[in-house]
Amino acid sequence: MRVHWLMWFVAILAGPIANSAFCQDYPSRPIRVVVPFGPGTGTDVVARAIGAEITNRTRQPVIIDNRPGAEGQIGAQVAATAAPDGYTLFITTQTTQAMNVHVYRSLAYDPVRSFAPVTGLTRGAQIVMVRKSLPVQSIADLISLAKSKPGSLTFGSGNGSSRGGAELFRMMAKIDLVSVPYKAQTQVVADLLGDTIDLTFSDFAAGFAAVRDGRARGLAVTSRERIPGLEMYPTVAETIPGYEMWAWSACYMPTGTPQALVLKMKAIIRDALASDSVKRTFATTFANTFPGTPEELASFQAAETERWGRIIEFADMKEP
Repeated sequence: MRVHWLMWFVAILAGPIANSAFCQDYPSRPIRVVVPFGPGTGTDVVARAIGAEITNRTRQPVIIDNRPGAEGQIGAQVAATAAPDGYTLFITTQTTQAMNVHVYRSLAYDPVRSFAPVTGLTRGAQIVMVRKSLPVQSIADLISLAKSKPGSLTFGSGNGSSRGGAELFRMMAKIDLVSVPYKAQTQVVADLLGDTIDLTFSDFAAGFAAVRDGRARGLAVTSRERIPGLEMYPTVAETIPGYEMWAWSACYMPTGTPQALVLKMKAIIRDALASDSVKRTFATTFANTFPGTPEELASFQAAETERWGRIIEFADMKEP
C-alpha cells in the first residue's frame, strides 16, 4: 500500500517538472502557420512578418500554408483538424472567427470550440477604392452615381470584412450595388485595375500600393477618424454619419493544445509584435497591434461575433 502511495506522490511531483521541461524545449521543430487567405493579402502579410520573427527567436523554420477559398472555411478546417501539438498556428481574421457562423447555415469547423485562442495581432481600417476610369472623386460622387444607375456598379471582395464593409455601405447609403466574390483580395485589386469591377473596400496591404501609385483612386477610409499620415483621405463617416468598419487578425491553435505551449507561443508572439521589423511592416498597412491574453482574445471574439451578427443581419449577407 505504501509503495502505491509513494509512486502516486512521485508522479504528482514529477508532473510539473516534466511539463516545464517540455515547455522549455518548445519549439524544437518547424512550425506551420495556416493562413485562410491567399499570398499578398493583409492576413498573409501579418503572418509572414510574425513568422520571420518567430524564427529569429526560436531558430525554427516557420512555414506559411496559404489555404484560401470559401471565405476562409478551407483554411479554418485545415487548422481545426491539425494535431494539437503546438506546431500548427492559425492566423486568421473576423471572417472565420466571427462572421461565417452568421453567414452560412453550417460550417466544417466551430469558431469557438475548434480553436484555443493565443493572442490578438492587428486591427486596421479599409480603404475604399474605385477603378481610375470611374467618374467619381468622392464618396458623395459614388453614391450619386450609384443612385443614377441602380444595380449597375459592381464591388469585389476577397474576404468577409471586405464584403461586410461594402454591404454596410450599400445599406446605409441606400444604394444598389452588385457583389462579385473572389477567393483573394489581391485578385479583386487586379480586376479593379483591369476595369472588370468598379470598386472594393480593401485592406491596405492588398490595395494601397495601387492607390499610392495612381493606378486606382482612393476615396475614403473606413475608420471613425482620419488615419494619421493619410489625412488626405476623408472617412466614409464624413458623408454617412455613423459608418465605421475595421478588420482584425489574431492567432489561434487547435483545441487540445497544451496550455503551457499556448502561453509559450503567446509570449513569443508578444515579443515579435514589439520588434522593429514587425513594426515597420505593420506601418505600411496602417494597422495597430492589440496583443493580449488568450482570455482577452476569447472575450474580444465573443463581442465581435455579436457585432458582426448585427451587421450581417442588417446587410442581409446570409447565404440562402
